[in-house]
Amino acid sequence: MKRTCLLALFLFIMGAVSSGDAARAAAAEPAAKDPKAKAQVKTVFPDPPDKPRIRFLRSIKTLRDLKGGKAGAGTKFLEFLAGGESGSVIVVRPFSVWVQGDSVYVTDADGQKAVRIDLTAGKVKNFSGSGDAALASPVGITVDPSGNVYVSDTGLHAVKAFSPDGDFLWKSDVLGGDAGKLKRPSAVAWTPAGELLVLDTGNNRVVFLSSEGKFLREACRNKKDESALPYPGNAWVEPDGGFIVSDAINGRVHIFGPDGKFVSGFGEMGDSPGYMARPRGVASDSEGNIYVVDAIFNRVQIFNRKGQLLLHFCEPGSGPAQLFMPAGIFIDASDKVYLVDSKNQRIQIFQYIKYPLESGSEAQAKP
Repeated sequence: MKRTCLLALFLFIMGAVSSGDAARAAAAEPAAKDPKAKAQVKTVFPDPPDKPRIRFLRSIKTLRDLKGGKAGAGTKFLEFLAGGESGSVIVVRPFSVWVQGDSVYVTDADGQKAVRIDLTAGKVKNFSGSGDAALASPVGITVDPSGNVYVSDTGLHAVKAFSPDGDFLWKSDVLGGDAGKLKRPSAVAWTPAGELLVLDTGNNRVVFLSSEGKFLREACRNKKDESALPYPGNAWVEPDGGFIVSDAINGRVHIFGPDGKFVSGFGEMGDSPGYMARPRGVASDSEGNIYVVDAIFNRVQIFNRKGQLLLHFCEPGSGPAQLFMPAGIFIDASDKVYLVDSKNQRIQIFQYIKYPLESGSEAQAKP
């Protein structure tokens, strides 16, 4: 009864509002020509006359974003009458992202869940539960070729596995420094060899687990070695099985080969372009360029394999291609860049633009 009354009130208000549309449109016309009007949000990087390298595509925050609609006052009111689901945020505080096919997987630390966002069907599925399946502080997420989902829970000191349907499969041993026991695990990533890479942040090492959660081996454990990780925060596995780790304490990026041996590294703390303040997500594109997300300066920097800065994109804010405390990043085979915009509660998607005739350029050279 209440919703019926509200609907009647809404129709009355909309009738009154529509009569003033022409007047508002006329009033808005001069403002559009005002030279003092706010500048358009930047969505292509870098600025002309340089060739565009990064282009903003879309953002995903609510179910409405999945359906491609833009709601006005009328639509929002009708959604309220229906329960308001389409306008609700999908994740409260997203952190990590993984993409497989048309599905985007995201951890939600505050929501204590992981989600799968189906871009084709426009549907969302949650991964969590009670007992062993419960998530307290989900951080990292990855998916194997069969669709099984692996989530690191830094609060519970464990990695948990779920089937594609969301059924709980297993959890790793918890709280320890030996064999497969973990302490504050952060990033997870599936490797080409069919193993699960885990950043065991509390133990300053990298651990490899089987798809059943069994301990296989560790790397980067010797603190006196050049491959030592003072505070491994995020990781990315490359097509050849090598991996890249961001180090938030030293403001550095470490590059390792498929055998787990240290190859090279770059970066230092600072607030100028090319320096890092709080590196979080890290990834590489099809040309080997390395992307590093900086949570303090709300930007993404792109380096070549020698650590030379090529470009940085995004700026602080809440509009398209603007960030507020960004976190994880994922780059798919077509060089689409999926970026976690944590405080803005959304995933932003960009396209890295390649120029085939530049295949021998310094920007694409590997050591």
